[in-house]
Amino acid sequence: MKAAALMLLLGFVTLGFAAHAEVAPITVRAPEAKAWIGQRVPFFVDLRALGSFAGTASFDLPQLPGIVVMKIGNPVVSSQELEGQRWFVQTHEFALFSQRLGPLEVPAFAVRFSSRDGFTGPVKDIQAQTPAWTIAIERPPGSDRIGFLITTDTFTITETWDPQPGPAQVGAVFKRTIVQRAAQLSGMALAPAPTTAPEGIRLYRGNAEIKDRLERGDFLGERRETITYLLARPGTFVLPASAYTWWNANSQQLQSRTFPAVTFEVAPASAARRPEGAVADYRTWLWLLAVVLAAGLGAWQRRRLVGWGRQIWTALNPPDRVAARRLMEACRCHDAAAAAAAWNEWREAQGATVELSSELQLAVLGLQRHLFGPAPSVAWRGDELAHAFGIRTASRTHSLRASTSALPMLNPQGD
Repeated sequence: MKAAALMLLLGFVTLGFAAHAEVAPITVRAPEAKAWIGQRVPFFVDLRALGSFAGTASFDLPQLPGIVVMKIGNPVVSSQELEGQRWFVQTHEFALFSQRLGPLEVPAFAVRFSSRDGFTGPVKDIQAQTPAWTIAIERPPGSDRIGFLITTDTFTITETWDPQPGPAQVGAVFKRTIVQRAAQLSGMALAPAPTTAPEGIRLYRGNAEIKDRLERGDFLGERRETITYLLARPGTFVLPASAYTWWNANSQQLQSRTFPAVTFEVAPASAARRPEGAVADYRTWLWLLAVVLAAGLGAWQRRRLVGWGRQIWTALNPPDRVAARRLMEACRCHDAAAAAAAWNEWREAQGATVELSSELQLAVLGLQRHLFGPAPSVAWRGDELAHAFGIRTASRTHSLRASTSALPMLNPQGD
């Protein structure tokens, strides 16, 4: 009789554990099955526990090239009846912005949170993985030739110059500030300001200021960037026109705003005015003749010279090297947003087979936690990421030199 009672009790306990096991501690809800490129894609992570939650949950958000994933607002706590038990549910909202097309699989990522047994029981830590999920990212019709594209119903952009462009001398400095604001987008998902300038103008790009506001469920993102132009030599220089294009999903139209090209007429800084009727000496005529000959040669071999110039520039400044310089500069300035953007550019340039040290992975994880986790109590410092990334760059350079020095000599001495 006692044996039968014991077996019955064990049966109830087993059923209780089985029912408990069927309730996943973490679930993901993605309301949208497809979205436009550059559109805000909301998804929700539900944390479940049999007792009240304690502390703040942390998320190891995935890092994907061309994609930004960020946390939105504060969690909402509710309760649900699941498998005959009352569960506490903590819901966290996230947003995904993608510049990649096609089926996009968001991989599982780790979540850590704490809960009590009931309301007053001891705190226990829980760590689990979210399930992976997939969404289809599509490009609007007629936008095949457009590179960076966002999707929003409301977009404004302004451009201001200090001072206004006009005749100037060598050494003059002009500052150009571009401010973008978009509904339902983060400032991190907006296009970076143009950084193209002709030779003769030195360009200095400042750190982007990102401001996101959430008011009564409406999300508004802002990106402010200031670019400084230094006129380094005399001549006539033209900054090309810059166009910003976005897709309005409500009206099903592509809309754009273009800032016109800007021309700088730059005079020598120390040029003295000649008296009227003065005649230039023979050296001036020789310089003019050399300029005319060079211009004629350049026009004759223009395509070849441009091709050589592009090849040399690409060889000296590959995308990964440019991104690496931007990353180290952002770390030195302790600019978390700029460091995240530069890291994504560098990571995308490496391909899928790149190997990262554990120290570098931890440094990048710390950067992502600062940007997308709960509101940080201290400012982000880029020393750790700069150190880990510098070690990887140095080891890579050393391995390339070692492989080069291992080649046999073409003419060894003594033969």
